Amino acid sequence: MSAPEPSSAGVYAHPRYYAIGYQWNTKGECDFLEAALAEFSGRKARRILDIGCGAGRHLLELAKRGYQMSGFDMHPEMVAYVREEATRAGVSVSVEQGDLRRMTPAGTFDAAVCLMDTFRFLLTNDDIVEHLRRVGQHLSAGGLYVTDFWIPTRWDQIANEIHQWEQTEGRTTVRVFYLQHPESVDPVHQTFEDELVFAVEDGEQSREIRGTRARTRLLMPQEFRALVEVSGCFDIAGTFSEFDLDKPLEPSSMSWRMITVLKKRA
Repeated sequence: MSAPEPSSAGVYAHPRYYAIGYQWNTKGECDFLEAALAEFSGRKARRILDIGCGAGRHLLELAKRGYQMSGFDMHPEMVAYVREEATRAGVSVSVEQGDLRRMTPAGTFDAAVCLMDTFRFLLTNDDIVEHLRRVGQHLSAGGLYVTDFWIPTRWDQIANEIHQWEQTEGRTTVRVFYLQHPESVDPVHQTFEDELVFAVEDGEQSREIRGTRARTRLLMPQEFRALVEVSGCFDIAGTFSEFDLDKPLEPSSMSWRMITVLKKRA
């Protein structure tokens, strides 16, 4: 299946379509987060920070489960959408506009999450180490930080993968294409450009929405472990190939996602 042709609008300016396109495993992923909290934190978690919360699918689901949820996202359309959805769902959340590279959330949290590839917008080792230290400063003793980002499943496909899926809600279907651009690879800085493209069927209307190409960082498992150690803030409680505590990340898993549970050092 070929990817759709571009249009001038960006996907992040369409939070409803974004929410539909990424709704596919929200319950299972939040089940995993709760299981990780029970397994690794050693106490009842109440306050959770969602870093780069997007359309708020994890934030809103966890709020419905009784957690005190805060989050931020750099796109004002996403922030407005999450607030509207929280009001509609009858839950109280705190959502602000912000950037994970300069995060300054108010208060202390029992856990933080940064999911769906958001972590790879940290482009340098210094950015990553500084970010980890900032997160650590906002976590209580023994607090958890859960990250989830793409890793290549094959060496010959680095920055050359396309993933696609579709989700339907009511009369709206969103087909999502995650594209990587191998010609943009910078091997010195280990970055490349990728983008999201939505093909939308909304009732009788059809449209194609292409996001702007964004430069992201390629992070490999051993490299991430080393940067976590350099930060001095966290121990790695577990690394998983799926949102399942029984499925650790292994060479045989051929996963395209790496989910890591970090625990703040005492």
